[in-house]
Amino acid sequence: MTAIVEAVPLEQRWLRLTFADGSVHEVDVAGLRAGVFAEIHANDEVFRSVRVNRRFGTVEWPGGVDLDPDVLHGDRDLPGGGSYPRRIVRGPRERRSG
Repeated sequence: MTAIVEAVPLEQRWLRLTFADGSVHEVDVAGLRAGVFAEIHANDEVFRSVRVNRRFGTVEWPGGVDLDPDVLHGDRDLPGGGSYPRRIVRGPRERRSG
């Protein structure tokens, strides 16, 4: 699992996510509109209340609505296939051998 360490809400339902491996991805979650995500999609204030759940290394909103960090990082597909649209701002840090 690649944990999320920082989440910044952007315009048009994009999230800028910094992962523990040093990578930074901007991920479009505007397609999340149904069920528990309806309020997040419909309400700017709720969307901007996103925070990092450090225990699980993911992002969440009030009420415990969260997203899988491996899917957000692009390591796994969404249920049913596919992935979130994304822009990779910075790739992972290179590991240095000692």
